[in-house]
Amino acid sequence: MHRMSRPTRLVAALLTLAVGACADEGTDDADNAFCTAMEQVAARMEDDRGAPPDEVRDNFEEVVTLLDQAEQNAPNAIADDVATFASAIDDYVTALAAVDFDLAAIHSTAEGTQLAEETSHALTPDVVDYMTGTCDITLG
Repeated sequence: MHRMSRPTRLVAALLTLAVGACADEGTDDADNAFCTAMEQVAARMEDDRGAPPDEVRDNFEEVVTLLDQAEQNAPNAIADDVATFASAIDDYVTALAAVDFDLAAIHSTAEGTQLAEETSHALTPDVVDYMTGTCDITLG
């Protein structure tokens, strides 16, 4: 039976701790990146019905970019939900682009209002819980 010397065991233990710390750090980094992106998404998606179309376009273009970042860093438990929400936002942005990013035009039709509601409902309770719990984001 081969026994490791005390210095070899110490080095092995330290390497194990370092690898574990790096894995934890990576998870924290992903959580931080996810939380930062979702906090900015929440801020940009506050009710802006009175905003001019250029501002609406800029906000939603930024939301799409932020959701791409959030998807890349989403925790496994909510990754599918985040992807579904991002897809719903993409569909909503396509509809907004068709009316030159005029939110009043979207909300002036039953179809547009339904699309807006479906998009907001695509943000599942699990994602909201993660945002408000783990990420400590206050949703308005």
